[in-house]
Amino acid sequence: MLDCVIIETRDLEPVIYDWGGVKWVTNQDLAPGCEQSFGVVHIHPGKTNPEHWHTAAEEIVHMLQGECEVRVGERRMRIGPGQTLYIPPNTKHEVANVGWDPVVYVCSFSASMRGTLFEDPAGPGARPVSGKSGSHAW
Repeated sequence: MLDCVIIETRDLEPVIYDWGGVKWVTNQDLAPGCEQSFGVVHIHPGKTNPEHWHTAAEEIVHMLQGECEVRVGERRMRIGPGQTLYIPPNTKHEVANVGWDPVVYVCSFSASMRGTLFEDPAGPGARPVSGKSGSHAW
């Protein structure tokens, strides 16, 4: 049985990308036995988390600050503070900060190991420039 775990976000090392960063605050690495993952994401103004998808998890994005343009398949939409977006598994998507302010949102995944794949795995923003993403040391 999994014991309850409290994780202090300020003590976690962020995973830094050229577009911003993620602090993974819950996953099986931080709470052994955890079957979900949860992170806090920052995207810099004018930057984009490039097209990717998750083979092993659905994703829920809840916006806290800023405004994003999200492309899901061929559909484009804007989301802002207080709005929540559901992304089914295996759905290609990208998230761009189109505003002046930094974007901050929380993302929740139905699996700890998300199975994230990028359309261009060698392209800008697909791999961290520092930090560790769960069990992946990229």
